[in-house]
Order: sequence, then structure tokens, then C-alpha cells
Amino acid sequence: MDKPIQPKLLSRRRVVITSLVTAFIVVSATSIQVFSARFQTSGKTYNVSQNTLEFSTAHRTNFTHYLPLRGVVEPQDTVFIDAIDGGRVDALYVQEGERVTQGQPLLKLSNTDLQLRVLAREAEVSEQINDMHNTRLAVEQNQLALARDIIELDFAVLKLEKELARQQKLYEQALVPRRTVETLRDELNYQVTYRETVKQSQQKEALLQQQQLTQLSQSIATLQSNLKISQSSLNKLTIRAPRDGQLTFMNARIGESITPGERLGQVDLIDKFKISAHIDEFYIDQISMTHVAMMKVGQATVPLTVAKIFPGIENGRFKVDFHVQNHTELPALRLGQSLSLELNLSSENTLLVVDNGAFIQSTAGTWAFVVSPGGHSASRRQITLGRRNPAQVEVISGLNPNERLITSSYNRFADAEHLTLIP
Repeated sequence: MDKPIQPKLLSRRRVVITSLVTAFIVVSATSIQVFSARFQTSGKTYNVSQNTLEFSTAHRTNFTHYLPLRGVVEPQDTVFIDAIDGGRVDALYVQEGERVTQGQPLLKLSNTDLQLRVLAREAEVSEQINDMHNTRLAVEQNQLALARDIIELDFAVLKLEKELARQQKLYEQALVPRRTVETLRDELNYQVTYRETVKQSQQKEALLQQQQLTQLSQSIATLQSNLKISQSSLNKLTIRAPRDGQLTFMNARIGESITPGERLGQVDLIDKFKISAHIDEFYIDQISMTHVAMMKVGQATVPLTVAKIFPGIENGRFKVDFHVQNHTELPALRLGQSLSLELNLSSENTLLVVDNGAFIQSTAGTWAFVVSPGGHSASRRQITLGRRNPAQVEVISGLNPNERLITSSYNRFADAEHLTLIP
């Protein structure tokens, strides 16, 4: 008969060991799952020293939305100086930076070709004027000849009338034949008719001659005006200051050739200033001509108004010009001087605000670490921020009055959900 086989001791130990390993694996997997679930719900927690953080308490106060700007003093008006005909620079009378008065000579050009053209134009105009004067003289002489013809015809008619009267008396006395009287009467009628025809012709010709004289006078005046323009071009070779002001730019050197239309310089009218500033393009739709800015000059604060908003954008910024409302109260300024401005974008309102800080760069204003009532910890919370100025930020939602939040940078712990604040 068969004998039962007894299991070896080593096999029993193997079973026990396998069971223990399996149990350990099950327990470890369960612990890992529990730990992972707990980690996912609670998030990372950092220990942070309070001395390295900045805090702010949400509170209601007067809030003004304004932009800090850096303005530059510029002249309110600038007059440019251009060369009209060009030429060679012969002399410079002033230097850049000097104050000039209207009409003051700045530099002198020489242009031989222009001088020759003007001389030739003067000769041509003078010849045309002489021809017109001769034509006018001929017209006037013709008018005098017609007037003389009328006088001679009047005299001839007068003689015939007297002779006809004498012959009529002699005919009545039968001393002369009838044919003599009839001949005189026919000749008188002819002379009278001829005189009337000449008078009508003279009136028409006088009218035409008067129109011709008027046209000649206008032509002479036009030629003389053209001659003055040609002569004035020579005078313009001496470049003069167009207005009183400061010569801030002069692009000319002695001996240099200047082309027609070339920019020679500019005169800044420094009796009035404007302030120019460049603003981030983000605010281009928020700024209008109704906004007011405040400028700090030393201890004084000067109000400014928006004068011009330039439409072009360069390097993400656009330019705005401000006018000083009252120049009499303006302290002494220099061109190119930089000044601090505050551009008000809204009126003063009572709002819930917190201090502006570096945390906005880390969160884009969508969340923040809010401190617990005891002040020992802080937790991430969704918030909504609105307008801001360099000192304050408007709180739209997510915070209540008297709640504290961390306003310093979150770069060290931006991935955390909770912070433990260590004294």
C-alpha cells in the first residue's frame, strides 16, 4: 500500500514567506494610494518665514486710478528752417542753442547760377515792359490822331454851314445859280454824315484801346511782381530766423553745399512749453482729451491737460502731449528736462483695495495667498482684481474687508496650496 509523503520543512517556510511578502505589498500599495489621494487634495505646503514676506489688509478707502509717467519738457511750437534755392554756405552768424529774434540773419548762402538766372530774368522783364510801354504809347497816339480828325471834320462842317448860308442869301437875290447852293448843301450833308461815322468808329476804337491799355497795365504789373519775386530769391540766400525763440538745431557748415529744400535747422518757441510722455499701448483706449495730469516740479504741483494723442505705436508705446494750463505759475524749466507725472484715469471713489505688490506678476491678479485669522498660515484663494495704481489695487471679488493677504513675490512657493508662516 502507498505511504503518505510528508511535506518538507523548507516548503512550509517558503509558503509563510510568500504570504508575508504578499501582505506587505498589499499594505504598501494601500498606503501609497491613501497618501497620493491625501496629497492631491491637500497640495504642497511650505514653511515660510514671516520676516521675508509683505502683507496687506483689505480695506475701503478713496481710490484714484492713475498712471505714473515720466514726462519730457518740449517746446509747444517749433518752426523749421529749410533752404529754398540751395547754395554754398558762405557765413554762419549764430550757433546752436542761442536765442534769436525774428528776421535775424542766421547764415548766408551763395548761388552763382541763381544770380545769373535772376539777372537774365530782370533783362527779359525789362525788355517786355519797354515793349508794352511802346505799345501803350502807340495806342495813346492813335487816340490823339482820331481826336484830331474829329476836330478837323467839325471845322470843315462849320465852314460849309457858313458858306451855305452866304450862298443861300445870294441865291435868294438871284446873284448865284441854284446849282451852287445845291452843291454846297450836298457837300455839307456828306461831311456831317462822314463826321458821325468817324465819331462812332472812334468810340468803338476808344473802347477797344481802353481794354487794351487795361490789359497792358495788368501785364506790366504781373511782370514787375515776377521781377520782385526773382529779386527776393536772392535775398533769401540770407537765411533769417522765422520767429523769436531758441535755435536748437543747425545743420550747416561753412563751405558745405546745400540742396534746395534741405532742412537747415529749427527754432523752438520757448515762451510756452508742452510736456510729452510715452504710455504703454495697453492704455490707448482708456485715455481721452478730457483727462487731467498732475506734474511735480520741486515742491510745486502743476495741472496739465491732454493736448494731443498720437495714433502711432512704437515699441509697444504711444505718445501723448500735455499742455500747461497756466504758464505764469510754471517754475523755470529747461528743454529736455524730465519730470514726474500722474495721469488720472478716473475720479476718486470709495472702494475695497489692497496694497500693490509683486504678487500680481506671479498670479496675474487671479489668486492670492490669504492669511488665516490666527496669522499662522495662508491658503491659496481665487480673487478678482480690477484697476490699480502704483500704491493700491482694486478688489472686485474674493476678499472681505480686514482680511490679510501676502503681497510680496510668490516665486519661491507659487506651486503651493498652503503656507505655514513661521515667526
